[in-house]
Amino acid sequence: MEGQIVVPYVFAALMALEYGYNLARGGRYQSPRDSATSLMLAIPHVAVLAVLPVAWVVLYRGVEHAMPWHLPVTWWIWPLGILVMDLASYWMHRYHHALNLTWGIHSVHHSSEEFTITTGARASMAEPLVNVISGAYLILVVPALTGLPVVAAGVGWLVKDVWGFAVHTRNVRSLGPLEWILATPSHHRVHHATNPIYANKNYGFVTILWDRLFGTFQPELASEPPVFGTQRPPRSFHPIAVAFHELRLIGRDAAATSRWRDKLRIWFMPAGWRPADVIGRSHPERLPTPPPRALYFVGGLQLAYLLLASLQLSATLGDHTIAQNLGYLGFLIVATAVAGDYFESERRYAIIETARALAVAAMVGATGTWFGRPLDAFGLLLVALAAANLVAAWVVTSSGAYRPTSDRERVQPSP
Repeated sequence: MEGQIVVPYVFAALMALEYGYNLARGGRYQSPRDSATSLMLAIPHVAVLAVLPVAWVVLYRGVEHAMPWHLPVTWWIWPLGILVMDLASYWMHRYHHALNLTWGIHSVHHSSEEFTITTGARASMAEPLVNVISGAYLILVVPALTGLPVVAAGVGWLVKDVWGFAVHTRNVRSLGPLEWILATPSHHRVHHATNPIYANKNYGFVTILWDRLFGTFQPELASEPPVFGTQRPPRSFHPIAVAFHELRLIGRDAAATSRWRDKLRIWFMPAGWRPADVIGRSHPERLPTPPPRALYFVGGLQLAYLLLASLQLSATLGDHTIAQNLGYLGFLIVATAVAGDYFESERRYAIIETARALAVAAMVGATGTWFGRPLDAFGLLLVALAAANLVAAWVVTSSGAYRPTSDRERVQPSP
């Protein structure tokens, strides 16, 4: 849907406004590395949704055409679509918290120990696939049984996305009487908190009505400031590590348990469930690492490279083959890994940055294109950014101030 292309620009504007506001107030609530990690997680997630068909929309259209009744496209269908899709999203959200498999991908969104609009961008690139495997997308198809047209469902989903994204902020304390109806920043702070009193509360995206109706509502308490994050945080700013942190922990326990039945069912059991023979098992955990040298400059180059590449991919999808688009998507995922190695001061950072630059040079030299796209001004800008990132990598890593941290690990018992 065309609206899906507009949404990332709305998100980018909101993130920039809040970041500037927080920066002007002494950097409160927000650190550049955490915010950059959230963006690095968002880019491949959005790219996956751009390149591959959105499964629930495809299914919705099929069910809609099969239904013998259809609601008319008139003025009241739009507020109805928002309300109905908000209800469907509420139940899918609860489902994301319900199973080890679905929590494995949704926990990525909760993994930041900050709570900013950039936190709203955090999402696992594996989420679309897991939504299909787990059946989560089927919840979004249920409104088709009422005859709600897909265009109204799509608008409802976009409103859910934009509003549900904007409420990730600590800068808005209360919306007054609207707190009774809307899902507000205060309500969503409760949802992201790890405090026991706030556990499994406030799943609503646009309205808080469903939480009030189904008994999952909890107001934010002045006496109980929210503590953000997850019970087993990744303690890493590497987007790939964050994107697969919880899935990796579940996978390790699945491999460690002795019963074959448990190796399979662990994925579909309630979130947090473990077989008896792995309860209390320890997992390797990284020590928190200091920010790398030249964070703003090099991190800015990495982000600019990724953001402009993803912009070109989304804007030119229809003009290129599936193979070209998938190749470009793969490049964005690899680029995310390179940036993550920089954020974590990995030893291999300059090496894989060099490998990326050589691969880009070989492609451009052999084809005269950028993943099938012409080398126009935009393409040449991307080539220039590739070169700038390569130079920056070697300048930074050649400095005595660059201290690799890839071997700094410790083991703590699992909770």
